[in-house]
Amino acid sequence: MRESQHRRHRSFNERMMLFLMTVTILFPIQQFLFLHYYYYYDGGLNNSLPVATVVLRPMKKDTIEHEKKSHLETKRTSSDNIDNDDHSFLTMYGSHRALDSIKKLPAWLQNYIKWHRDQTQNASNDTKYVVITCMPKDGFCGGLSDRLRPLPFLLLFASQVPRVLCIHFLKPQSLENFLLPPSNGLDWRCPPEVASLLDESKETAKQPIIRAYNIDRCNSKNQIVPCAQTKIDYMRKDDGKYLSIKLVSNDVASINKALYLFQRHSYVDRMPSLDNWAFVDLMGDIFRVMFEPITPLAIRINQTMAQLGLVENHYSSVHTRCRYPVYPAARHQGKQVDKEGGLLFVNKTKDALIDIMENAINCAHQLDPHLPIYFASDHDDATRYMITHDTHLNSTQYIRPVGINRKEEPLHMGNLEESHEHKAIDYFSIFEDLLIIGGSKCVAHGVGSFGSFGAAITGNRCRAIHRKFNGALVKCPNDRALKRLVPITEPILYGQNTQNTANLVADLQGIG
Repeated sequence: MRESQHRRHRSFNERMMLFLMTVTILFPIQQFLFLHYYYYYDGGLNNSLPVATVVLRPMKKDTIEHEKKSHLETKRTSSDNIDNDDHSFLTMYGSHRALDSIKKLPAWLQNYIKWHRDQTQNASNDTKYVVITCMPKDGFCGGLSDRLRPLPFLLLFASQVPRVLCIHFLKPQSLENFLLPPSNGLDWRCPPEVASLLDESKETAKQPIIRAYNIDRCNSKNQIVPCAQTKIDYMRKDDGKYLSIKLVSNDVASINKALYLFQRHSYVDRMPSLDNWAFVDLMGDIFRVMFEPITPLAIRINQTMAQLGLVENHYSSVHTRCRYPVYPAARHQGKQVDKEGGLLFVNKTKDALIDIMENAINCAHQLDPHLPIYFASDHDDATRYMITHDTHLNSTQYIRPVGINRKEEPLHMGNLEESHEHKAIDYFSIFEDLLIIGGSKCVAHGVGSFGSFGAAITGNRCRAIHRKFNGALVKCPNDRALKRLVPITEPILYGQNTQNTANLVADLQGIG
């Protein structure tokens, strides 16, 4: 009897132990399934958009704590639709990408970044700066991509003086309202006192305290090497704590000359060619060393990519410039629509733009037929049409891109008329499109530098150009985005050989 009771008691204990072990194992699984449903299907609190799969990269046990620290949270504000539990971590940008990007840069630039970091972290009265400005009274700074396209050359210039490069844009908004430096990257923010030393009622060239140098103007020929050397020599002797620099000629050809000088310092024997609005191939790594989106913008990108089902390197992007150039079909509207906006998506203009946009979709599809396509443009009606209509690839195949259905036409940062009329959040769409395009595997873009900027952030590794310089469409496949190597024959600054041969020559093996 006692033995039977003992067996029943032992059996009961074993069953309880088995029950507790089962609960211990199944409870975390149940929690995971609940949360997975809650965020990905039900939408979480207030039916907010789900957290994008782009923020979740595979984690090993030894990196889990690091990943947790990398996720940031933000509080809801009245100016944006952000929920408390949404994360701003993006795999595409941030300190986790900056270190790898630094290693891919030429030796002279790596050395400058290290020197720059030492100078900014140990700043004193002896620290000297070179400031890139865009003041409210400056006639034309260009849009975001036009301003940042010469950045590789400006880094080279600053490294030769040497001075700490910093960026102070006030028109239409401070760049810090959209982008910030990664914690382990190059901190391009100017010291707070710079704002008090600049007179907003005067243009950069006429500032009374911070002297301005036009670095591509020195003689009748204005050749980039002698002009840059002349201004570097002047600045080496200038005791001013803050000096500003500017490329007076911001046309495509002049900027390309400056960028070719950057490339001559960065490659050996041969370098990639530059076409029209092209950015240098290294711009993607330079960008990730210098910039990441502010938290509200990162969350917005995160939500958009989740809603559209986009994961880094698993989609292609298309950018179409609808408002530029104003080809004959749109001139009858009698408007300056490039930067000011207001282009009517009707009649002949609509027909012409649909042809251009559908051709762009075909170009992106040919780059990788297996990928979904993100579509962006500078016109809300045009984008809305493309993401709600199928684009026919041939008689039996069609594709419908995804994109953001915005209620208003995207703003242009180079519009002189609207600089004081809008808040920073009104320009978020510019950065949202750019940074999503920058996470693509492939990019098809047309005229203007914006789409080219997005392709450069991807490394220019897979792109197509779907329009000519004059705006006319070009069928794909074509060779307009073909990478070619050109020999390095022209001089570099001071005849110095500052390039590092090992890693960059290897990167050129697949070109031309």
